[in-house]
Amino acid sequence: MVLGACTEPQKGPGTPDGGGGASSDGGSEVTEISPNLIPQEELFACRGAVSDAPTRIRRINRWQWTRNVGGSVTRGWTGFSFYDNPLDPNPRSPYGSYAADDSVDESMVEIILPIVDEYGATWAGPYTGSNRLDLLREDKSLRCMWEQAQPGTSCIRNYLATLLERGVMYRPARADELDRLAAFTQSVLAQETPGGGEAARTHSLSRVVTAATLMSGALFREELGTPLGNGRVELGEWELAQQLTYALGDRAPGAVPTWRWPDTSASSKGHYGDIADAARDGGIRSPQVVGALIEQHAGGVDPTRFDLLQDFGEEERPRRGEFWLSDGVANFFRQWLGYTEVEAIFKERPEATSAFDDGELSGYRAQAAAWENLLSGYYGHESTLIQQMDDFVARAVVGDVEVLETLLTSRRFFLAATRDSGFDGNATRYTGQPYGTNSEIAATNEARWRMLPEKERAGVLTHPAWLASHGGNFEDDPSAVHRGKWVRENLLCGYVPPLSSVRVRAQVGPHSPDKNARARLEEATGKSECQGCHSLMNPLGYPFEIYNHAGYLRTRDHAPDGGWMAPNGQVVLSGLPDPGLNGPVRDAVELSEKLAASGYVKRCFIRHAFRYFMGRDENRSDACTLVRMEQAYDEHQGSFKALLSTLMTSDTWTTRREPARGE
Repeated sequence: MVLGACTEPQKGPGTPDGGGGASSDGGSEVTEISPNLIPQEELFACRGAVSDAPTRIRRINRWQWTRNVGGSVTRGWTGFSFYDNPLDPNPRSPYGSYAADDSVDESMVEIILPIVDEYGATWAGPYTGSNRLDLLREDKSLRCMWEQAQPGTSCIRNYLATLLERGVMYRPARADELDRLAAFTQSVLAQETPGGGEAARTHSLSRVVTAATLMSGALFREELGTPLGNGRVELGEWELAQQLTYALGDRAPGAVPTWRWPDTSASSKGHYGDIADAARDGGIRSPQVVGALIEQHAGGVDPTRFDLLQDFGEEERPRRGEFWLSDGVANFFRQWLGYTEVEAIFKERPEATSAFDDGELSGYRAQAAAWENLLSGYYGHESTLIQQMDDFVARAVVGDVEVLETLLTSRRFFLAATRDSGFDGNATRYTGQPYGTNSEIAATNEARWRMLPEKERAGVLTHPAWLASHGGNFEDDPSAVHRGKWVRENLLCGYVPPLSSVRVRAQVGPHSPDKNARARLEEATGKSECQGCHSLMNPLGYPFEIYNHAGYLRTRDHAPDGGWMAPNGQVVLSGLPDPGLNGPVRDAVELSEKLAASGYVKRCFIRHAFRYFMGRDENRSDACTLVRMEQAYDEHQGSFKALLSTLMTSDTWTTRREPARGE
C-alpha cells in the first residue's frame, strides 16, 4: 500500500488568488478545481440567482444504450445483452451521469458495429431477432416492410419514423434525419437479391437499423431548448422527457422492452411509455404530472421483483428483497456509496481477525467459498453482497422517511438464505459470516431481513459491501485511509488533494505480528509533511478499524507484544465543519449515528444528489434550487422523492442559459 504526503490544496480558478473562468459544462463565473471547495453555507443561501449552466449535448453511456435496446446489464446466462459496448462514461467524472465532453470515435464505431447488427434483427419482424417486439405485432401499418417485396415510400417513411421514435432516438425524428435514413433504406432494399425471401429482408432491415443506431441523434441527447429572449432557453417536451427518464431509469422514454417467456419487461409502449405520452401531450411541463411520475417510477414494493426481469430469471428474482428502485435512482446510491467496487478488490483471507478465523489457509475452506459466492453468486440462486446492499438501500429509500438517517443507522440488513438456496454446500451455507452470523437463514424474506446487534452494525457505512469496497487487500492494510477519505469527501463535502499533489512518496511498513493496521498507518503518516492530507482522512477512518479489510467484525487485533487485543475504533475528532461531530467517538457505529444527526451531512448528501441527477457540479448560482431541495426534504420528513421532485420541476432542471460565443 503506497501512501503519500501532499501539498496544501492547489489554487485554481475561483479559489483565493485564482482567476475566474467558465467551466466546460457550465457553472458560475468563478469556479473551483473541486465543487467541495465552495463553502457549503454559500450554496444554501438563496439570493435570487438563476442557474447559469448553459445548453449542452450529452452522449449516452454503456448502461443507457444497453437498456434502450432492451438488453441486460448483468451478462447473465439468460436473455441477451448488449452491455459489452464501448460507450463507457468518462472515468474522470465523479458520476457516470456527467456530461463531460464524451464523444464517439472511429475505434468505438468498429467495436459497436457487430453488436448493433443483432439489434437490427429485432426490428425486421415480430418474430425475428433475440428480443421479440410486441409493437411490431400490434402495429399493422408496419407489416408492409417485411411482407411487401417492394415497399412504397409511405411504407418506408412510416416504418422509419416509428423505428427512430420508438427504438433509436426516442423522440420524433426531424425531417432531415428521416430523409437521410429513407434514402439509405431505399438503396439497401434495391440491393436485395430477387426472391431472397425473409432472410434477405431481415438482413436488409438489420443494416438499416444499424445505420440508424449510429446517427448522432441515437448516441447523443440534447438539452438545447428554445430561446426565451432573455438569455435563457426552455427545454422542449421531449428534452424534458428524456432528461427525466435517463435520471430515473437510465434509459430513454419508451425504451425497448425485453421479452423473456412468458413475460415482457414492459408493455408495447416501452419502458416509461407514460413519460413519452406526457411529452406528446405536453403534460411533462406540469409539476403535478412530473411529481406523480416520480412517485410512480422511483421505487416501490413488489415481492415478485418484476423490475429485474431483464436481468434475472424466475429462480433469482423472488429471492431478492421486496423493495425496488429504478435503475437511475439505484445507480445514484451505488455510485455515491461506491460499494460495487467490492467485486474488483482481492481479499487475502477475508475472515482474518474475525470470529470465523480458524487459522486455516486452504483455498477450499468454507470461509473462502462463502466469500467468493457472495461476490459471484455462482452457486445457488441467492443474492450477492452487492445485491444485498442494493436491497438494504432500496428499503430505506422506498420507506421515504428520514432517508439519510435510515441509511446511516438502520440495523435491518438483507442476507442471503443459507437453506434451500438452490445449492447445498459451504458456498451458500456460510454467507452470513461477513455479517457476524453462522445461524441458519430460511429462504423467506422474513428470515432474510435480520436485525443485527446494535453495537456491531449501523447503516451503509458498516455494511460489508461498503467496507470491503473501501478496504485493502490484507487485514492490516491502511483501509482507514480509504474509508476516511470517502467520509470526508462524500458526507462532509471536504476536499482532499488528489494524488497529483503528492510530493513525498511513503509506504506503510512491512507486515508484522506486533503491528496492526492502525499502528502501521500512524508510523507511516505521523510526520508533519504527511499530515496536510492524512489529518483529513485518518481520524475519520480509525473508527472503522473494528472491521477488517473485508468488512467482517474483528474479534481481535494485533497487540504490541505480538499477541492479540480487542479491536480499537476509538478516536477524538476535531476541526470538523460541523462542531457537533467533534469529540470522542467509540467506533464506526457511533460515528454513523453522529453523522446521521448532522445537518451539515444532510446538505452534503443533497449536493451529491444534485450532482448525479443534474449530471454536473453544483455552483453558487444553483443555491436557490439547493435551498428548495433541502426545504422539501425537511418538510416531507426526510423524503428523497420530495427532494427529487423539487429538483426535477425547478428552473435549473427545465431551463438553461444560452451559451456565450465560443463556449
